[in-house]
Amino acid sequence: MQNNRYEDLLIRVEDDLANRGMPATILDTIPLKENSGLAGVTSIKDGKVYIFVDRTLSTFEKAETLVEEYFHAISDLGDIMDYQSTRAHNNEVSAREGVLSYMTSLDDIQRLIAQYPDEPLAPWMLVEAFGYPLDFAQDTLNYYQRSGELA
Repeated sequence: MQNNRYEDLLIRVEDDLANRGMPATILDTIPLKENSGLAGVTSIKDGKVYIFVDRTLSTFEKAETLVEEYFHAISDLGDIMDYQSTRAHNNEVSAREGVLSYMTSLDDIQRLIAQYPDEPLAPWMLVEAFGYPLDFAQDTLNYYQRSGELA
């Protein structure tokens, strides 16, 4: 993933949170994994959102973690202490699906289809266009196929 695309994503997350009345502070220079083992953390205090993303992640991993933490913030489930609970699992699944659709809109997919009119849509197209890892590209296409938005 290109740095400018990540920077655009940072701005989009901040703007989307602000539009929800949730001003945000996002820090991606914290040695989070070193201190907690986590790639990202969201905290909400007095209506303000704090998102922390580990500094050692690749640009793509930072983007993915940022968007996942955004979805945790807007789900407003509070602190999850038991990550084994059904509630935590459902929140993680929901956030993961949100990451896929937030980072790659159906319009993005349609533009790719138009760029390759004689070829079936394939994960490599997302890899080339957006700099995604192959597994994330495949997960994105699977998500849109499951949702019925792609045939």
